[in-house]
Amino acid sequence: MHTTIAENTPPTPSVGSLVVRRFWGLVHKLLARFSLSYCSWFDIPFNGQIMELPFGLILKWSDRTRVEEVIAMQMARAAGMPVPKVLCCGEQPATSFRPISILMTRLPGWTLNNSREPLEVEEEGPWLYELGRCLHAMRAWKSPFNGKHICSVVGTSISTQRVPDHSVGPVEDERELHEYLLSPASSHGFASPEEYQKTLALARKILDMPHRIVFTHGDFKAHNILIDDEGHLSGFLDWECAGWCPEYWEFATAMRFGRNSWWYQVASILGGDQYLAELECDVALNLLTVDSYIAW
Repeated sequence: MHTTIAENTPPTPSVGSLVVRRFWGLVHKLLARFSLSYCSWFDIPFNGQIMELPFGLILKWSDRTRVEEVIAMQMARAAGMPVPKVLCCGEQPATSFRPISILMTRLPGWTLNNSREPLEVEEEGPWLYELGRCLHAMRAWKSPFNGKHICSVVGTSISTQRVPDHSVGPVEDERELHEYLLSPASSHGFASPEEYQKTLALARKILDMPHRIVFTHGDFKAHNILIDDEGHLSGFLDWECAGWCPEYWEFATAMRFGRNSWWYQVASILGGDQYLAELECDVALNLLTVDSYIAW
């Protein structure tokens, strides 16, 4: 964790040519096989998506891993955030179920866990303040896409679990995003037409709430935060959903489930309390559209 986190937008890095990525993809196949043996030798539980390797390395290779995640990680690390160092990005043929893999460094610390316990701010370590600094800094970055586009770090779609096929955009502006999110609204699951219309009206209020477009982690959850033995922030993980989104998106995503849980309180203190009206709209949106993506 650096003393200061850059509030100037970091440059967008290159991930190498397709030929280079294909070469590393072949190397990553070999490393994946080695990881299986390595875990067996040292009695380490094998995870086929986050694969343990010696020398403090991790191979991330899942169906949701993207080149955009590599770029977002490098930007966040360049700004001074405690993010794994990307060593190389591998790519498989387009027909592969898991086309992208990332070889990166392992970070120390243990993950936070959400609970129903009350948050005691004065008893928490410095990680809470440090995480707030990271959020504040990246929300000050300026989008290179005219300040209105909602997209990934390189202008492509955003990965999110909140829509069918787990991908949305890129879209021209916030209104287009909200219209898209509302489009699969269904009365299925509502006790009456009146209840459905009331929920739909609440969800549509978001259309009248303009927001800045800011840089967003996109999956701001407790299990993506690492804390070291002294209570400092030691890792900010999983940037696959990062991109340029409305300013409330980060917090609504974190707070829409588990109301008043420990992590809800953390997100609220770090800025989510500014977006409680948007959160109500977002919860209503989830009730209207969850059937469209829950089975994906």
